Amino acid sequence: MSAVFTDALPTHLGWVDWLRRELAPSHDRKVRTLILIGGTVLCVIISMTLQVPQLATSAYMAFFISKENKKVTTLAGVVGLIGLTIGIAASLLLYKFTSGHPELRIPSMAIVLFLGLYASRILVIGPLGFLVGFVIAVTQSIGELQPSPEQLVREILWIWVAVAYAVGLTVVLNRLFLPKPAGPPPRLPKPKSLLVPDAFTNPAHVRFALKVTLATMICYIIYSGVDWFGIHTAFITCTFIALESTGATLRKGILRTVGCIIGGLLALFSLIYLVPHMETIASLVILVACVSALAAWVATGTERIAYAGLQIAFAFFYGLFQGYAPDTDLHNVRNRVVGILLGLIVTALVFHYVWPERASDRLRDVLREVFRQLARLLIIPSRETPLKEGKPRAETLIAEISRELEQARREAELTSFEIDASRPHGSGSLGSLETILSRAEHVSALAASLSSDSSWQEWQQLPSDAQQAESELRNVVARRVERATNGDSAEDADANLSSALARWTEKIQRLSLEGSRIAVVSQVAAEPQQLGSQPECALFSQRNEEACAQTKLRMPAPITSTT
Repeated sequence: MSAVFTDALPTHLGWVDWLRRELAPSHDRKVRTLILIGGTVLCVIISMTLQVPQLATSAYMAFFISKENKKVTTLAGVVGLIGLTIGIAASLLLYKFTSGHPELRIPSMAIVLFLGLYASRILVIGPLGFLVGFVIAVTQSIGELQPSPEQLVREILWIWVAVAYAVGLTVVLNRLFLPKPAGPPPRLPKPKSLLVPDAFTNPAHVRFALKVTLATMICYIIYSGVDWFGIHTAFITCTFIALESTGATLRKGILRTVGCIIGGLLALFSLIYLVPHMETIASLVILVACVSALAAWVATGTERIAYAGLQIAFAFFYGLFQGYAPDTDLHNVRNRVVGILLGLIVTALVFHYVWPERASDRLRDVLREVFRQLARLLIIPSRETPLKEGKPRAETLIAEISRELEQARREAELTSFEIDASRPHGSGSLGSLETILSRAEHVSALAASLSSDSSWQEWQQLPSDAQQAESELRNVVARRVERATNGDSAEDADANLSSALARWTEKIQRLSLEGSRIAVVSQVAAEPQQLGSQPECALFSQRNEEACAQTKLRMPAPITSTT
């Protein structure tokens, strides 16, 4: 069984063990939690003292901007401020034409949101494009709430102030107190263009933007039609949980819902039992610090739970802070939860039925690439390639395969959140993909062991005819893997594999050769025949499932080595 499933899903370990591992303490986690607590408390004190509107937004920015290291946090802060400023300015300009004209304002919301989402997919700095579009759309959505244009302008400008100072404060705290990473930061290649390579050729970018825009505008029309603006968090939910696949979107939506329920319950408890007894800001600061500590500890965890921590903070702040004086109105808490649930339901339906981008399909693509890379790795070393050329090439391929497998593990985890993945049987079931991923990890480990230093030394010590026989065997194995990956018929490849294995076995026995490399090569030779089994057939040759079944019937008997 693949390690990703035992590591990622709580159903295998039990919820208690899974949560214990996900919430395990570390030094960096403690530091980041303290920074988040400090940033939130300072925002509350500053906004309360100076009576800056949008207190909940300011407090939440400490969570939203803080990242895993100083560099990323600073970059997020700078990009956020630029996007916010451009979005606010553009929205005020747009109001010159849409103020008082909902027939213009609503279509313009949809257009700018679509453009922002599309830019988030095609730009190298995608978050900037998304932020500009989102800010314009969300500020246009509040156009009918203010009685006059002057108050509307003041409200929008105060949003800029509330966000800008909180972002700046968060960046400063992280740069002052966040420790440097232990190892050297990974060097990412500099982009050659502002656009991703498939910016205008991949239809998935346009489809993604259309789907999110559709879900968001459906929610807007619903809460506007029933005159229930309090559930406008549905608008925000649709835009923020949308990710590259249905599985990723649903997982983020579930995390958002769980976090919102926890944060909402904490806010509800505070409003009923604690806030009525508060007389000074000190009491409020202690309450905020305690809840922020809980939310921050979750938010600094792995990708599997971090977003829930942000939503605990979001729901608590927006439910608790309703002005500058104690307030016990419970409607805000209810409205936030209802809005998030509405956004999650609408987004899930749209992503499931409209141009679905499934994590299971992405997993298949990644696994195909893994096996193709393994085929290239298996032909190394060879007698024709010098050691100084073969070894660096093998190391490069091993690194690429490792990255692809990491991506495969992530997609496999996301596949479990998709509705179709729950099918217990069939070629596309989660169990079949789990089997394939496990096999890919096993073959990768075998291929990597053939490129270890000790294995290279054994290769160099082999007689030339033994090297030739092994090289031929590995080449046949590589061709068998590649043909299976492409979905081609493997009958002749199986015959060639049997012949090559027989020649190599005869050579090894005649020369009385032994060693760890001999054993690994024997295992490698036995792996390709498994690629004709039903799960792999479903992965590599999905065009005709009936042909898959026929391929299984034509499979030769398993090849065994006599070494």
